Amino acid sequence: MKKLLFLFILSLIIVKSEAQNLIHLSGQIKNSKSDEPIYLAFGNTLMPLKLSTDGTFAIDANIQQFPSFFYFAKISKKGKIEKQSPLIWFEKDSLNVNFDWNDKSLQNKNVLPYQSLSEKIENLKDHLQNEYILSNPINVPILYFVNKNKDNILISDLELFSQKVDSSYKNSSYYKELASYISAKKRNPIKIGELVENFTLPNKDGNQVSIVNKSEKTKLISIFSSGCAYSIASISMLEQIAKINNDKIDIITIWADDTKDIWLNQHLDQKNKITWTNVLDENKFASTYFNNTEWPTFYIVNSDGRLIDIFKNYTQKTANKIMSLVK
Repeated sequence: MKKLLFLFILSLIIVKSEAQNLIHLSGQIKNSKSDEPIYLAFGNTLMPLKLSTDGTFAIDANIQQFPSFFYFAKISKKGKIEKQSPLIWFEKDSLNVNFDWNDKSLQNKNVLPYQSLSEKIENLKDHLQNEYILSNPINVPILYFVNKNKDNILISDLELFSQKVDSSYKNSSYYKELASYISAKKRNPIKIGELVENFTLPNKDGNQVSIVNKSEKTKLISIFSSGCAYSIASISMLEQIAKINNDKIDIITIWADDTKDIWLNQHLDQKNKITWTNVLDENKFASTYFNNTEWPTFYIVNSDGRLIDIFKNYTQKTANKIMSLVK
């Protein structure tokens, strides 16, 4: 299945983010249709919004950082997430917002100085948006949009931009993902037969683990997502391989999850089976370096550190090929 489909599946799950920032959102949505579900969107996560008869609502959520944003959304008949409001930025633990579902007008009692800037950027399209965000003073919305659009911006331009980012913004997830993306893209693209350069990712204890260190063993590197049912199902297959492995190969699972909390706390009934190297794709470095677009994907790296095969999706054919590594 394509990554886009799994992103949609993931977005329908009410996900707990890092628990350090609990926020309370309230307000009113006017002129909504009683039979049309409305959602609050935080990144790839949708939270269903329960409205009172007069359109008022109140909801608690956990977020990773301040400042942050959300927007109102609906899901089309074809299953597409449709944005209904501009990004609504906030930096406090409570926010009251009034929104008209018909004319899309927004009233926010705690408008941040850069709310209008964010809306201006959203209204710019394609190269005009990129030109604007790369040429204006850097703040949180600018950093967010550069990170969001990075696939369509030259690496040289991204490097110049990142060098201008003030230290006060360098702890934000937007900057960290951007810096990780630049680092991965500056490496030679991975192709079958090519050497895979070593990199490190954190385990559950926060310790950095080498992924492609020098070894006499073949490595089975899997990139999974907690929002992908086939990734979760693949754990049992890897468990079987681990039982008969006899130390023939190194098994490594990399989770392309948005937060550590999702990685550690979802699907524990299956994840508790993992006895091999298990790490988080922090800031999406591995996904970028391997140009990973589908889950699950299995990469076979030989003892020389060369990529020798790639298997995609969870099928019997994939399972048979992977099982052959330990026979």
